[in-house]
Amino acid sequence: GVITESRVIIIAQNVSTLSAAVSALNGLIYPFSWQFVYIPISLNPLHPRHINTFKMILLEYQNKIIEDLLKDRFRDAKDPEPKFEALEMTIADFDQVMFKLSTQGEAKNVINISISMKCWNDLKAHGVDDLLKKTYGNLVVAPESGYNATLSVNLTQTPPDVEKFCRDVALFKRHCLAAPFYKVFADVEAKKGGGSLVEIKYRDEEAVYIKADGDKAIVVFSIHFKDQDDIVFAKVFLQEYADARKTISNAPSVTYSQKEPPMELKGVKGLRVGDNQGYVSFALFAPHVSGTKKERTIDNIQTFRNYLHYHIKCSKAYIHTRMRNRVRTFLQVLNRARSDQGGAEKKTITGKTFKRADEAESGGGGGGLDFNI
Repeated sequence: GVITESRVIIIAQNVSTLSAAVSALNGLIYPFSWQFVYIPISLNPLHPRHINTFKMILLEYQNKIIEDLLKDRFRDAKDPEPKFEALEMTIADFDQVMFKLSTQGEAKNVINISISMKCWNDLKAHGVDDLLKKTYGNLVVAPESGYNATLSVNLTQTPPDVEKFCRDVALFKRHCLAAPFYKVFADVEAKKGGGSLVEIKYRDEEAVYIKADGDKAIVVFSIHFKDQDDIVFAKVFLQEYADARKTISNAPSVTYSQKEPPMELKGVKGLRVGDNQGYVSFALFAPHVSGTKKERTIDNIQTFRNYLHYHIKCSKAYIHTRMRNRVRTFLQVLNRARSDQGGAEKKTITGKTFKRADEAESGGGGGGLDFNI
């Protein structure tokens, strides 16, 4: 099914097994690559109408697996005689982020949530530790071996608002990546323009650059495209961002440059250049980075790279579907137009066999009907 580019849905009871199976299946088609939408984990069952619908969506900012798991565990903890189960789960998230959810020994009522991020040293230089302590307080404990930070959740200590608590914990990755944005946005609010450039290398071949520039913040994403077709789709997609400023007031300025980095990154060492390299620049003005809009801006800007690639995949899937439907229609037309090749024996009601005149002529015989008894 994968080689023929059919839709494949894998269902499993264990999330870790499901994630590993999907990743392995994706690797088995090497040297080919999966061109359609690739969703490693989907907690809610996909309705058929959702599978056949391509919509522009905003990806969720929190990790739904962590959020739903904590909700289930807190609900079970309310039983008169709760039975806490051991937990050992590894979760892969966007941007090469890994989570580990586990219990230690007999203390099965305590869940440790650890995170591993490629860019942790970059985040640490911009106050991620202080931000986590401010956000999570006593939940922050010494990081587990092999991970950068760990939160400890005691299921017997039910928070006043379980829904909000679970969502905040599921935003673990979001809060880690938010540290440099808070710092730069604060400089813009204080009108401290001309600050140093912040570089966050959050992927192997990509990075995000943030800088305060007068009354605005500049955010630049370096994006490495593995497929030449993706570059074409990205240009069309990002052109819609540029056109949005004509109809939407106070929309951020968006520019896209191919092969060469923009002027905002002049003098930065180690920048990647080439045909498959692109740079997307956002100019976020004071209304976007201050007050109540600050949090929403951080949410959306963090997910931009995944948002872009998701809709590129959706666009390619839609075009492939239209092409298949058109080819199927052409085949139906050809099948209907195919002439009868003959060869089948024809008999009269009395049992005599015969050939039509045109068939007899093509076979070298004379005209009329040739009967055989």
